[in-house]
Amino acid sequence: MQSQTIDKLELLGKSDVMHQVYKMIGRLCNVDCAVLIVGEVGSGKKMVARALHYYSHRSASPFHIIPGNEIHESSHEEMLGIDEAHPVDSTYYIPNWTSLPIFMHEDLLSIYKSGQYKCSHNNRYRRHRFRFIAAIDHDFRQDLENGKIPLDLYYDWNFLPLYIPPLRDHKEDIPIYANHYLEILAVQKKVSRKELSPETVEILMAHDWPRNLDELKNAMDVAISNCRGSYIRAEHLPVLEKPTQSETEAFERLATFLNSKLSTYIQNSSEMTAGNLYRLLLPHMEQSLFQYTLAKSNGNKNKAAEMLGLHRNTLNKKLQKFGM
Repeated sequence: MQSQTIDKLELLGKSDVMHQVYKMIGRLCNVDCAVLIVGEVGSGKKMVARALHYYSHRSASPFHIIPGNEIHESSHEEMLGIDEAHPVDSTYYIPNWTSLPIFMHEDLLSIYKSGQYKCSHNNRYRRHRFRFIAAIDHDFRQDLENGKIPLDLYYDWNFLPLYIPPLRDHKEDIPIYANHYLEILAVQKKVSRKELSPETVEILMAHDWPRNLDELKNAMDVAISNCRGSYIRAEHLPVLEKPTQSETEAFERLATFLNSKLSTYIQNSSEMTAGNLYRLLLPHMEQSLFQYTLAKSNGNKNKAAEMLGLHRNTLNKKLQKFGM
């Protein structure tokens, strides 16, 4: 991917986790299967969807956004926003897949599976090569379990997942994005270009950014409006409150993170063969957990065992196994 094009799409991160996202975009851009982008609010799902389209053989055709809950029951053409002259290899992006009314789920799935849609002016079907990309703000398995998404609809789509990491998981990219937004905002507001002071960078890096890139861009908007000099300082920033989250939300975020890491690791590893995933991966996950709890308890094995909910003897056996 050329850097000039990446900049245009605002995919600017240089961290390892973002490079994994770029690799996945490269692998999936010309795959005709439907893709489900999973990432928190403001994490850049739309940018990734556009990149999947831009780098595909469909790049010369339109990129359409299906608004979902704003559409009432209508013809296929009205739902897709097309007419008889519309290219048949366009990309369709569904920003919040779970918010679609059930009739749209069924109609879009029918269009996707059959490879054709119904023309209202002559009541005939027209063949297409549309690409469908959907997005969701959280781990979709919860919606499957509580019945918000019918299981058959989800499995019929046969989505290929693409996980977008939250900003707090690649904080080294924060200054890159912040400076990018400052440059854009300076042009829009017709003011001189601003730079981040070292103190400001520390503050930005310490924040968890619960709304990710959207929140960072808004923070830079406030900062540049408050700044009269050349440097963005602490007093120019909005109040960055520490996010609060329930235990359920915390585990949902952990599950999304682990899904992303495991998906990337499995696809990149030559050792991953049918029948040995559990044996290969579980020891690595256990060892990381034990290392964390020992560090958190300052090496006190009794406290570590209590944190883990394990008997001290069980923990000792596990530690011996890993040479810890």
